[in-house]
Amino acid sequence: MASKSGSICSLSRQTPHIPTLQAGQRRCNSTNSLYSRFAERSQRESMMKQSMRERFEKQAQQEQRARAFERQQKRYWESGDIYSPHDLSPAEMMKWKKKKSPSTDAFDALSLNPLHLYKNFAIMSEYVTEMGRIRHSSETGLRPVNQRKISKAIRRAVGLGLMPSVHKHPEILAAEARSKMQRGLKP
Repeated sequence: MASKSGSICSLSRQTPHIPTLQAGQRRCNSTNSLYSRFAERSQRESMMKQSMRERFEKQAQQEQRARAFERQQKRYWESGDIYSPHDLSPAEMMKWKKKKSPSTDAFDALSLNPLHLYKNFAIMSEYVTEMGRIRHSSETGLRPVNQRKISKAIRRAVGLGLMPSVHKHPEILAAEARSKMQRGLKP
């Protein structure tokens, strides 16, 4: 378009008629100014689009960083909670991240004998890690007597082939994956 406007201007300069020359220059000037305004507008629009895109990307990064911090934070605050800056430190977060063992023995509370439950792999898998190892009494919260009984029951179930020895029972793993999917977490 610039070449056309330039050719119009050059033609109007070659003609000897003065009134035509002035009209041609006006046309040339108006065409050039129109083109320059269009170029400026398109440049402004592209700069605005680019700045909006940069703002959007920056906001997305900030939201992603905030979500990452929320995932690391294990304590859930409620309105009215009072806290100090130390409560937000990684050391305090690690304290809240740790799973607390139950304060009461589940088998005593229900008056059950763990040795009689060796056929129930759903209960047995609660006391086994993902890799198939028997959990320590500090994690299970069982009394020493019941911890020995549950360990014996787990070994019995593995020996009979009712439970896998190197991982949790597949039905338990599938149920956990389903519950995580319903909550919106990765399986």
